Amino acid sequence: MQYVAVLSWIAVYVALGVAVGRPFVALYRRLSNDEATGLALSAVAVAALCYWFGLSLLAWPAFVAAVGVLALCAGVAARTDALDDWVRHLQPALVGLAVVALIAGLTGAWPDERVARYFLRLETGYIARWYVAFLGLGALALPVAALVFDRFADRGAGIALPFALALLGVVGYWVGHVTFGPVALAAGILVIGVGSAVALHRGVTVNWGVYGEIVVVFTLAFGLLVALRGVNPVIEPGGGEKFLDFGLLKSLLRSSALPPEDMWFAGEPVKYYYGGHMLAALLTELTATPARYAYNLALAGVYGTLAATVYGLARAIAAARERSPRTAGAFAVVFVAVASNLSTPLRLLVWKLPGAAGELLASVASLEVAQRPSVAAGPDSFYYWTASRIIDRRVVDGDQWHFINEFPFFAFRNGDLHAHMVSTPFLLLIAALLFQYWLTPAAEKRRRRALVFLAVPAFGGLLAVINTWSFPAVGGLTWIALTFAPADPASLLPRRAEAAVDRLRGGSPLRSEGVRVGTAVAAAAAVTALGVLFALPFFTGTASGRSVGFLPENRSNAAGLLVVHGAFLAVTVTYLLARDGIEDRLPTLFAVTVAVLFLVTAPYELTAVALFGPVLLVAWILLRTESDVGYETALLVGALGLATLVEFVYVVEEAGPGRLNTVFKIYIQVWILWGTAAGVMLAERAPLVAAIRALWHRAATAVPSAGRSAGGAAEKSSDGGSPTVEVTAGGATASLLAVVLLVSLSLYSGFVVDTQFESGTEDPTLDGTAYVADHHAKEAAAIAWLDEREGQPHIVSAPGTSIYEWANPASSLTGLPTVAGWNHEVGYRGAEPYRQRVEEVETIYTGSAADRAALLRKYDVTYIYMGPEERQRYGTRDLHEDPGITKAKEYPFVVIFRVDQSELQESTDSSVA
Repeated sequence: MQYVAVLSWIAVYVALGVAVGRPFVALYRRLSNDEATGLALSAVAVAALCYWFGLSLLAWPAFVAAVGVLALCAGVAARTDALDDWVRHLQPALVGLAVVALIAGLTGAWPDERVARYFLRLETGYIARWYVAFLGLGALALPVAALVFDRFADRGAGIALPFALALLGVVGYWVGHVTFGPVALAAGILVIGVGSAVALHRGVTVNWGVYGEIVVVFTLAFGLLVALRGVNPVIEPGGGEKFLDFGLLKSLLRSSALPPEDMWFAGEPVKYYYGGHMLAALLTELTATPARYAYNLALAGVYGTLAATVYGLARAIAAARERSPRTAGAFAVVFVAVASNLSTPLRLLVWKLPGAAGELLASVASLEVAQRPSVAAGPDSFYYWTASRIIDRRVVDGDQWHFINEFPFFAFRNGDLHAHMVSTPFLLLIAALLFQYWLTPAAEKRRRRALVFLAVPAFGGLLAVINTWSFPAVGGLTWIALTFAPADPASLLPRRAEAAVDRLRGGSPLRSEGVRVGTAVAAAAAVTALGVLFALPFFTGTASGRSVGFLPENRSNAAGLLVVHGAFLAVTVTYLLARDGIEDRLPTLFAVTVAVLFLVTAPYELTAVALFGPVLLVAWILLRTESDVGYETALLVGALGLATLVEFVYVVEEAGPGRLNTVFKIYIQVWILWGTAAGVMLAERAPLVAAIRALWHRAATAVPSAGRSAGGAAEKSSDGGSPTVEVTAGGATASLLAVVLLVSLSLYSGFVVDTQFESGTEDPTLDGTAYVADHHAKEAAAIAWLDEREGQPHIVSAPGTSIYEWANPASSLTGLPTVAGWNHEVGYRGAEPYRQRVEEVETIYTGSAADRAALLRKYDVTYIYMGPEERQRYGTRDLHEDPGITKAKEYPFVVIFRVDQSELQESTDSSVA
């Protein structure tokens, strides 16, 4: 990676944005609401037109677009009374453009020009449809979001996108049980539209400015993942669950009603959480996109939605605490959607340090530097997988393994459209609904009850269908929000019940606290039960049962926990210990407590208690003593609670030894909750935007001062615009450290982008199955022919008893149900049902004609797939010699037999007679 060139271009684009952004914002604030909206829309149109002109003729598209917007601003200012005041912004902007042009001319071709030409090589029509679909749904839901999130400073504009998708999902899920497809899609969109119409009728106002910020965040994230998937779009069986995810998507697109039929267990409904794939199928219908493209575009859309939701929630929390909303949102997006754990920067240090020092660091941090490829051997040895397997090296049955500690950027780069990632924006939506409850005054009982006992369970039920692993967090977050919110949770109860609870409090503060916590627990349990009701068909039919285990073996050690959570922990501890009301001696006492707990718990592998317990205790005390903390600290309690819980409780299942899968599925929830909270915390301790503004102004004028000076405390400026901040030396230092931290954590993403484009295909596409024709040419035509079949005719193919290999492509890539597919079904249905089907498939291929006919009738089979795997496993069979079986298609290496059930029945009846 050419770091100097990268940093130079980052500086160029930042300078270009500042040069045009400041005059634009200054003019925007001088105009009326209608005029400002018109200016924004015109600026978008002018920028797009100028960008295309610059791309086509000058190869300086971003620069030409910036000049076009500046010219538009000058024209608008000249027609209003704002010109005299606005002109003072023009000269610095022109100087900035001149400097940018000079640097760009010396540096070389504009990167965005190369990026734009790269995107033009992709399927731009499909990209545009999905982009418009996501943002269009969010825009449609803005009024109803403003009605629901009326206590947010932005009136829900930052949460409108996941809110729209959740409404579409809830309606689509219930209507889909009657008829799935266009009708369910239309019903969902209709509900969003009617809700917004009602909201507008009630006089709500929409914050288009904040939604514009959401559009920018979504665009950057969506574009980044589209670009990454364009050079590596393959839906392959190895390294993840792409065959499962694509098979579910294809099965849903073929289904006439929910739940979809299991493509790996013909004749039975799927026993898996499929809500995210259902949403992807609805959007695929909306955009009229072939599934092979829709898979990668849905993945990019989810990533964009996650980034936008993180930004919106962090922004709202910061605004409620009168901190810098944009800084908090930006920091949170980096933490959640871009950053990695400390593995990559630490491995780079191992590489840079002298031999003994590097080995010592690797040993202390428990980092493998020899057995796995990583940047510990230099940047050229980077491998994206290593950072996701950090905690606790163990040997189980002779095999070495780690807990799976994925983080979002790894998961999205890996390319699985999997439930644990699709669910992330919706878990944050639950957190946003509970923040609305937090902000709602105690006197508004009906509204708070509607939020807790209607909105949260409805969307919580959807979350269970999307990813059941996230459903317990709904109850946990509800309990935390009700416990720490200003309003007493007992006020949610009917009057008599509330009076009874009040009588239980007595005169003891400890007893009163216990009653408050207990009431919140009861309410959270009710919310969980209601969530089950909102997803009752799923819980009574689709969900597969599991048991719960306690006190697992192989708990996490301190080194692994610190590598994974250390950055968040550092931000959190410095934030909490700097709160008002914290005694001077408490930091020392805190450090001593952690050290003592570590010594006590280390022999029992309970170091998570030592690391997280004191932080949880301090956070709890600060929240209950009305100290200078807010909802960000409640999110922290949720994240730390989950991270600690998995050290003691786990789900017993087939997916990996012990608690491996539990840590995997829960840690991603920890990451997004803690990352969002850390973004808000860091924004206060490190007022980066204010520091940059200070540097900008101090060249000529003093920084506007605020009523409170800290690392950077903020209050609204007199014109109602951005907060003005007095930046101290400590605040400037903290801002510098924040930049270093964020850049260090983002090194992983930079390496991923670089290696992805270096090793990816030279012919970019979003077609996830295009590789089949090159890498599996023997079966490509046969799979394509099956994919063209209407409905869901059942097939027989060799079971995928060895998973994460090229197995069951005829069902996984088409959505056609096969009698026995991947042995994931053991985890869903048990070993015996799957084993029986595997034996029956063998009988179909190798048994007698009578036995074969009986099983073909039993499973209502229409096609028998005889490909390379089937030939190798069962031998070549002339099945068309049996009555009722004919050759439907024949290829050099594949024969597809058609089964006529009516002739099969007649032949069987004749043989019996």
